[in-house]
Amino acid sequence: MNNEGKCIEYYFDSKTFTKEQLIRNIEEAKQEFPNKKVEPNLFLNEWGVYILKIHFTDKIEYVGNFKEKRKNKKVLLLTERNRKISEKRTSFLNRKYGQYKPTKEYRPL
Repeated sequence: MNNEGKCIEYYFDSKTFTKEQLIRNIEEAKQEFPNKKVEPNLFLNEWGVYILKIHFTDKIEYVGNFKEKRKNKKVLLLTERNRKISEKRTSFLNRKYGQYKPTKEYRPL
């Protein structure tokens, strides 16, 4: 079975159709499916026939992309949080017992 998803193919003769007419046909094909995400692909094959392939993005793939972006965002937030915690930990471990924080400020008694 083909894993490309749903696809519609239109065939046009290159002798009867011009490039502008084909672009107009692409726009009409997009308007036929207003609620779908459409990727048109137009090419000329070896026999002189224009082939217009319209791929529809699969709903599972579309949702999977959102999940992947969300997962990447969570990972970035966690790594940033872990970096801040490790910086605090190293600054805490570098202190010596009885050492005061240097203020470099003179205060009279």
